[in-house]
Amino acid sequence: MAIDANFYSSKELKVGIGLDASNVGTVFAGTFTAIETDSVAMPTFNDIKVERRSGAGSGIMTATTDMFHYGKGASIEGSVSGYLTDELVDILFPNVLGVAESSHTYTVNGTSKENLTFQHNATSALQNTVTFAYQKAGDSLDDSLTVAGCVITSLTITGDPNDDGGRMKFDLSWISRTPKAIGNTQVTSNVTMADLSSNYVFLGDYKNHCKIDNADVLLKSFSMTIENPVVFGGFGGNATDGAPQTYIRSIPEMSITVNPVIKYDTNVDQLWEDLRGSGDGVQAETLTSPAFEMSDHATYDDASATRSIRITDGTVTDLSWEEGEYLGLNVTIKARGDSAVSFYLKHS
Repeated sequence: MAIDANFYSSKELKVGIGLDASNVGTVFAGTFTAIETDSVAMPTFNDIKVERRSGAGSGIMTATTDMFHYGKGASIEGSVSGYLTDELVDILFPNVLGVAESSHTYTVNGTSKENLTFQHNATSALQNTVTFAYQKAGDSLDDSLTVAGCVITSLTITGDPNDDGGRMKFDLSWISRTPKAIGNTQVTSNVTMADLSSNYVFLGDYKNHCKIDNADVLLKSFSMTIENPVVFGGFGGNATDGAPQTYIRSIPEMSITVNPVIKYDTNVDQLWEDLRGSGDGVQAETLTSPAFEMSDHATYDDASATRSIRITDGTVTDLSWEEGEYLGLNVTIKARGDSAVSFYLKHS
C-alpha cells in the first residue's frame, strides 16, 4: 500500500463539551460548546488487559490469542486545557463544584456534612455529569469520540495581565465510568460543534480590588485550583453493564486553593507569621475574612457586581519570594469550611 499523500494539522482537532442528554450517562445530542484548546490528547481507557490467563498457549513469547481486553466497569479519563470563555464558565464550574448556578453565582457551604450524590440515569444537570466530544481531523478518519457520564474532578484557572493579553486559561481533568463498548469506540461521523467563542474571560475583569487577609494588594498573577473527587459506588447502574449505581462527590474532601502572586509590602508582611501559626500544637492561623477576594465591585456580592471570587476563611499553606521587576510574594491559600459561604463565585 502506498503512503497516503494527505497531511493534517493538529489545529484541525476539536474538543467540545455539553450537558449529558436527558439522563446521566447519555451522550449529549445537541450542539457542543467548542473549546479553544492549547493541545489535544485522546482520553485514556483503563481497560483490564490480561496476558496469558489460565490455559494460555505455549511459546517463549505471548501469542495474540493469549491477550484479552475487558472494558466493562473500567474508567475513562481525560484532560483538557485552553482559553476560558463565558460559555465555559457556565459549564465547568457547576460540574467541578457539584453545585447548581443561582443568579449567576456558585456558592459552597464548607460546613455541610452532606455529600452530593446522584444515580446513574438520573435526570441530567450540569452539577452532575457532562459529555466530552473529540472531533477528528480530515473528512474520513476513524477517530471521533464522545464520552458521556463525565465528572470534572480538577479545574485550574490562571491569569496574568502580561501574558495572552490578560486572557484567562484553564486546565481540567475528568473521569467517567459510563461504558464505552470495545470495538465501537471511534466513529467517522462528526458531532455538531459550535464556532469558537470570543467571549474570553480576562483577569482585568476583576478590576475593582483584590484582597488577601482583608488587606488590599496589587496582583501580579493569579491561579485557582478546585479539586473535587468522585467515587463510583456500586455496579450495573440502571441495568447498564459496568456503569456505577451511584456517584458520590467530595470524598475525602473538596479542596479549593488560590495562588496569587502579589506586590510585597506592609499590607502582607504578616503572612510570614500566619504561615507558621501562633504556637506549637495550636490550630492553624485563620486569615482575617475575606482570606481572598477579587471583584469588579467594591461589594463582592452586590447586585451590580458581575465578576467576583471570594474565599471567606482560609489559611496560608505556602509562601515564597517572587523576584522580578519588583519584589513580589507568591502566596498559596487554602479555603476552610468554617462558614456557610466558604467559597463564592459570580460570573454574569
